[in-house]
Amino acid sequence: MVPIEIGEQEEFYKSAGWLSDSEILYISNNGEGTSLLYSYNLGTGKASLLFRSEQPIITAVPSPEKKKVMIHSAASEEGLLTVIDLTGKELYSTSIQSYELTFEWNPFDENLLVVSAFTEDWDFSSYLLDLRDNNLKEIKLPEPFVRWISEDVLVYQKWDEDGISLDAPLRTFSLKENKTETLLEDVYQFDSQGPYLMTVKVDEEENEESGLYAFFRNGDKSVGSIEAPLLTSFSGWVVPFYDLMDNGKNFIYLRATEQGEADLYDGGFDLLRYHLDSGNEEVIFTEMANEPLSCSPSGEMCLYGFQFDKVLNIETNEIIDLVH
Repeated sequence: MVPIEIGEQEEFYKSAGWLSDSEILYISNNGEGTSLLYSYNLGTGKASLLFRSEQPIITAVPSPEKKKVMIHSAASEEGLLTVIDLTGKELYSTSIQSYELTFEWNPFDENLLVVSAFTEDWDFSSYLLDLRDNNLKEIKLPEPFVRWISEDVLVYQKWDEDGISLDAPLRTFSLKENKTETLLEDVYQFDSQGPYLMTVKVDEEENEESGLYAFFRNGDKSVGSIEAPLLTSFSGWVVPFYDLMDNGKNFIYLRATEQGEADLYDGGFDLLRYHLDSGNEEVIFTEMANEPLSCSPSGEMCLYGFQFDKVLNIETNEIIDLVH
């Protein structure tokens, strides 16, 4: 692996995901107030400038098939969304009045994205972006934080308006039929990747410091579960960082070595990989910090750290600094 050499006038901001098993995206900023998005080949050390922004780039997310990139940059009261291809050609651009933006690529049809824009008071508006005709239309969603579980169906947690409960029902929302259905009750946290859905539940009566991670395919078909310690915090529990790899078939996660309070915990974390098809689990690294993970399509390497500035080589058991 060849570390990134950052130019003299530039400062590394963060990595922004995988384009292939050997290529990543990264963002840097220069002294002129410009943000730069590069593709970078870890094997050859070749960097290619894809996009230059006069506004700070907040994040860049490759499409599910890795053929496009959505870039979110921001001015003070508006978010700028730009879609490019891997040559850097601009395919779409728009600005939305917002203090914060979230967006989700549709893994079943990468011409579709759902976008939620927040005001300063955390009111939100949601939109469906169709890249086939570059059409951005407002849609009414029950909640702003959603994930796709099919080409047409989104999943979300329906939180009580009083905000007291720590878990909530997991519901589906069909865009075509404009209807909701309850999928699961009492979910603390959820995520999805391709056809796979993951939920985390905490049984407060049985053991409130242990979380049950459950995995489902196509919405409701159970394909496995594991139990792991969760650290307690003032507002609930801390689910350590993880990644659903290989389109959801493998789950790599940081696991606390013991139970305890998040603020006082110094026990370290093990990195484990759970294979959904076989139910087997293996320890990959020990004595890790609880920091974000983003793994390559094959799962042989993972970006790691709050800026994704380290690379975990799962095959050789090495941790390598990404930036020279």
